[in-house]
Order: sequence, then structure tokens, then C-alpha cells
Amino acid sequence: MSLTQWIKLGRVLTLLGYFGLLIGLFAWHLLIDPPPRHLMSVIIFFQIGPLMLPLFGLLNGKLYTHAWSMYLAIFYFVVGVWYAGHDRDLGIGLYVIASSLLFFAGTVIYTRYMGRSLKNRDESTPA
Repeated sequence: MSLTQWIKLGRVLTLLGYFGLLIGLFAWHLLIDPPPRHLMSVIIFFQIGPLMLPLFGLLNGKLYTHAWSMYLAIFYFVVGVWYAGHDRDLGIGLYVIASSLLFFAGTVIYTRYMGRSLKNRDESTPA
């Protein structure tokens, strides 16, 4: 695969995993298995809120945003393992694990190959 194909693959995987987490957690907490009303805003804030931080940078293909979003993907992997530890929440746990792994793999691929692309571009530019 060429460098641009790897970059496109990383971007697609990142966005699939990211929006999978965003939509899946939103649907789970608001439609499928809503928590008690007094906990709704707290759960939404702490579980969906962090996903809002990289939204602009991911949509615009910012390298730095993809790089630090890897840590966010790891956080959601831990959240998925936490959910999967309970029989009642096994489905959403496995979904969050799969989405976070997709998100993580996409950010790693995008960061690696976009960094190479920028490095090659800088080296080929005459001083």
C-alpha cells in the first residue's frame, strides 16, 4: 500500500471507531438502558464528554489530535472492560472494547504514516 492509502485507512478507522463510541454510548445511556434520572447528566458528562474534546481536530485530520487521542481510546478500552465485567452490561462492554480498539488502531496508523508523509515532504523541500 502507498503512503496515502495508509493515511486514508488510518483516518477511516479512526473516524469509524470514534463515531462508533460516540453514537453507541449515547444510544446506550439515553435509549437502550437509561440510568436513573438523577445520574443521567453525570454519566453523560463523564462518558460522552471526553469524546467531545478531539472532535474538531479529528474531523480536520490534525496530526497532533490523532496522536493524543490514542490515550482517549485506551481510556474507553478500560471502560469497555469495566462494563464487560458485569453480565448485564456484557453487550455494551464488548461494543465499547471493539470500537475503542478500532479508534486506537486508526490513530496509530494515521499518526505513523502522516508523520512519515510530513517528514518526506520537509526533506524534499529545498532550503
